[in-house]
Amino acid sequence: MQRYNAAVTPSRTNKVTDICPGNMGGKNWPPTAYNPNLKLWYIPVIESCNRITVEETTPDKLKKREFFTGGGPSQPVKITGSVTAIDVTTGKVAGKAETEFPNLGGILATPDLVFSGQPSGEVIAYDAKSLQQLWQFNTGGGVNAPPMTFSVDGKQYVAILVGLGGAWDKWFIDATPELKRMQPGSMLYVFAL
Repeated sequence: MQRYNAAVTPSRTNKVTDICPGNMGGKNWPPTAYNPNLKLWYIPVIESCNRITVEETTPDKLKKREFFTGGGPSQPVKITGSVTAIDVTTGKVAGKAETEFPNLGGILATPDLVFSGQPSGEVIAYDAKSLQQLWQFNTGGGVNAPPMTFSVDGKQYVAILVGLGGAWDKWFIDATPELKRMQPGSMLYVFAL
């Protein structure tokens, strides 16, 4: 996991600084999953840093009725991600599967597998113990929804909604320029186990 570094706090004297993890980094809103048999907690991680620039703003630079937040961070480094397993008995990282893009969709754990999706379109199955990638399917659309599972007549299925959208492609797409090619859409994929 990324460590917080208090020494890089921006101020009037420290006007430009990089902060890791960034505002989209670490564990964010996508759901985690837990395997009670292995005592592993799987976390969808967004690995990012922000550049903060402190600038003085005068009232004459502001426009009436314009949305103003006082500024915001920029992402000077490409944002990536990981599926990280934490051993809940020790609190230590038990495994980590690095991903090219941030993990926006969340995690699903079964007794033997961990499922996740990528905003570049891949649905991935990992081994629950080692986080070694076992299977991948390219959906052709970005994934930012969590996978889910259900069974019908004793057969187990994994379903995932595909279609990149939401906050990422509005505010953070510049930090992952390869995702600009992903078309919006909505499709439900269901896989049998």
